[in-house]
Amino acid sequence: MLLAEDVLLLATDDDTGKKQSRYTDLLVAGGLLSDLALAGNVRVTEPGESVRKNRVVSVPDAPWPTDPLLADALTVINEKPKWFASMLVERLSRKLVDVVYQRLARAELVSRTPHRVLGLVPTTRWVSVDGRHENELRTQLDEVFLFGVEPDPHTAALAALLAGSDLLVPVIGRGRSVDRRALKRRGKEMLKQYWPAQAMETAFQSRDGAAAG
Repeated sequence: MLLAEDVLLLATDDDTGKKQSRYTDLLVAGGLLSDLALAGNVRVTEPGESVRKNRVVSVPDAPWPTDPLLADALTVINEKPKWFASMLVERLSRKLVDVVYQRLARAELVSRTPHRVLGLVPTTRWVSVDGRHENELRTQLDEVFLFGVEPDPHTAALAALLAGSDLLVPVIGRGRSVDRRALKRRGKEMLKQYWPAQAMETAFQSRDGAAAG
């Protein structure tokens, strides 16, 4: 499963289908960018390169993604020679959430459920129908944050995304008594190691600033 899919599963209430993130589209886009980074298709520039540092560029000699969602995202990235990371997250977020929900539905993990906001406005929610994969993700996160297991790159990137979107404590806590400060501290450590998650966090902050202004 892609990080974009995993993070959306964790950010969706299993029973009601309600989204738990204030900017679900940015969260999923951060996951998609993380998928490309872990696959070696994109990177950030470093000091001394012809492109200014901390710009996102594609890696031309990397194998082209076989997954159509990743291939489409990389096509978007290749439209420009370089990107500000947070602006790229914003660009990738367009019309992304429903596409990923549909993938999860095809995998028989969620199902489309009609819903009306305030009993009037028709909308769609996606409710869990098979929680086994999500439970595996939660177990892996528990092992890392509650029992000190060293995470694999996928789990570490997932944790960084949750930390950057303020979802780490709700996902790990789940109504249990946990050390919130310790969770946040460990989450911030992981966030510092994954630039796509940092870019997503910056995109969150930009949206918050625009809403406040």
